[in-house]
Formats: sequence, C-alpha cells, structure tokens
Amino acid sequence: MTKDEETDEDYHPGENNEAESVPAGDLLPAQRRDLILGLLLRDDVVRVKKLAAMTHTTEITIRRDLSILDHSGLLKRVRGGAISLNLAGKQAEQNRDRIGKNIRQIPEPDDFNPTSSITMGQPAIGDEKSQGTVAVVLPEPSLFWPGVTEYIRRIAQDEYQLSVISRETSYEDYPETGILDSLMEVSDLQGFIIAPGVEPTVAHETWTWLKQSPLPSVIIERDPPLMEDFFMNSVQTNHRNGVRKAILHFMHHGHRRIGAALSFSPTSKQIEDGWHRMMSASDQIEEMFTFTNVQAYDTNQINNIVDRIISTRTTAVLVHTDYLSVALAQVLERRGKTIPADVSLISIDGFTTPSTRPLTVLRSSESTLGGSAIHLLMNLIADPDRPTEHILVDPTLIDRGSVADLGTGNQP
Repeated sequence: MTKDEETDEDYHPGENNEAESVPAGDLLPAQRRDLILGLLLRDDVVRVKKLAAMTHTTEITIRRDLSILDHSGLLKRVRGGAISLNLAGKQAEQNRDRIGKNIRQIPEPDDFNPTSSITMGQPAIGDEKSQGTVAVVLPEPSLFWPGVTEYIRRIAQDEYQLSVISRETSYEDYPETGILDSLMEVSDLQGFIIAPGVEPTVAHETWTWLKQSPLPSVIIERDPPLMEDFFMNSVQTNHRNGVRKAILHFMHHGHRRIGAALSFSPTSKQIEDGWHRMMSASDQIEEMFTFTNVQAYDTNQINNIVDRIISTRTTAVLVHTDYLSVALAQVLERRGKTIPADVSLISIDGFTTPSTRPLTVLRSSESTLGGSAIHLLMNLIADPDRPTEHILVDPTLIDRGSVADLGTGNQP
C-alpha cells in the first residue's frame, strides 16, 4: 500500500503518522488541509472528487484529510465531501443525511480553479463609456477577498468610470507572473491592485515583475521583502494596532494572565510583532505563553496549548486564525472549561465561528481596504512621481461576549 492509498482507518489522531511529512501530489498535507478549510469559508461545501483533481492527489487521500479535519471539529463530513461548521450549525441534526445524499446536486462553482478569471464591473472592457481597466489580483479561496474586490469594482465604476478585471491566485507556490503577463494584453489596462504570493519560490519573481512593470501597482495586505529595493504604494490592515485593541479589551475586563496562540498566515508576523510589543509595554500583563505556527488540525498542538492554559491559570487567549479559535474552544469545553466563564477568547478574522459558539473577533475592513486601494492607485496614475504612500487601516473589534468580566480585583 502506498502513502496515497492509506484509508481513513489508517489514521490515528495523536500518533506519529509518517504520511504527515510526505508530499502527496503537488501539495504537502498541511497545504491541502489549509486549502480545504479556505474553500469552506467561501462555499460551505467541498467534494472529494473536485478536491482530488485540484490537489493532484487521490480521493482516498482527500477522504483522509477530511477525516482529520472532522476529528478536529473544523468541518462536518457528509457523503461525497464535507460541509462547513456554519452550514452544519444551520441544519437540524435530522437533516444531515439529506444534505449528504444531495451533495452532488449542489451546483459546482466555476471558481474552484485558482487560476480562473472573473471580469467584474460595468461597462465591460471595450465599452465606449469605459475610461480604462484596472486589474485586481487577489488570493482565493477566501471569504474576505471577494468583498474587497467588490468595493474596488464599485468605486472604480462609480467614481472613475473604470472597468475591473480580476484574477484569482492562491497561497500556494504556482507562478503568478503568467497571470500578470496575460493581463498586460488588455489594451486599456491602467494599473494593478495585487496581493503578491508569500511562497518564497514565487514571491521574488512576482515582486521583480511588479518592479519592472511600466504600469503602477498598489500592494494590498503584503510587505515587500525587507532586503530588496521594492518600494511600492500599499494598503494594509494594521494588525499590530488590532492586537493592541484586543489586549486592551482583555485588560478593561480585568484580565492580566494572557496567552497567544497563532497560526501561520501572510499576516501572522504583524500579529506576532503586535503581541510582543504589548507584552513588553506594561508590567500589568503577565505573558503566560506564546505559541506560533499552530495548525488547527494538529491535535497534539491543540492539547498542548490547552494544557498550558489550564496549568498556568490563563484567563484570556488571543487566537489567530479563527479555525484555530474553534479548535481550541472545542477542546477546552471537552476538558470541562467554559467560554468565557473559565477562559476568554478573542479571534482574529472571525469568519468561521458558528452561531452556537460566537466569539469576539478582530475583523479587517473590506470596504476601507478596497476603497483605499483604488483611490491610491488613481492618485498614482494621475501623478506617477508622487511619494510612496502606505495606508494602515485598523481592524474592527466586534464584541460577541466571549470575554468575561473579571472586575478589577485580583485574579484567582
């Protein structure tokens, strides 16, 4: 039996499974599972056959991935695929078999292919009313990026009479320069709004392409490589200030024993920087622990974090990403700890938390990021010699009651 032919029964959570470190198809196991969770943010349903084709691996491997994610409480398996926690929370328990039976009847979206294109906006390219076209190149799958693109489209159309053509990239390591080359063939293209990939194998090529492009670019939610001379206009969520909002929210509710559990993402470095800045800013806070690069479906990591929360009597935890928040909340509750009475949580992003477990979240502003990006690009088109600008947008703290009020007295 090959590694790809392992069945779901061959996987035993908590044990050292050799296949975890062996690439299957073009993606590593962790990359496949992150892709699956990302797709569920947007579509609520994933199918084994489609996932196998996307990741160039076998259906058995995909079923195994789904079993691991289901065991971790991050999705619900159904016949032929899986559904998101949000969808599962909306369905009565007696309807689950019906969902699985009908999964093949749900229309399959055309945008499972990360290199597929969507032309958005009216008037269409080439229409005599259009004053040109702006290219938007953002990652998929996501619940966040389509909203950003939509706000860019609205402002481009309403304020500048521009069309928008969008291309989807991914967080993985396939070349982006081919997408950019194809966009350069658009005759009335004015400029780019782009979130370059973060995989080292492709990031340098993308940044070099943008630096050499004759058209202006605005970078969104990314930092250029520090040791290379890429100085481009940018718009970003101010995650460092977002962390400040979260820590002050904890402190206003009487929390002093605070920990952090952070997954890897394109923005996790800024979040970690904000966390360390806050921990060193005041002697009123006790930094109980800092876990980084945590995978939401790694049961050993999740249990280690919960062990630390319990043993150190930590009362509040800042968590990124929201799938990790869900995983931690589930394990804490299985260990007899309630949220927020025993442990308070704030999640960064907060798109996946089901209605049955609402969490206080920090959320980036799609409208402000998208609007700032298109305005900045138009300023750059009008005046190419203007100084480079970097716009920071604070995330919004949405209070859903997952932070308990300890008062101002001493903590236990």
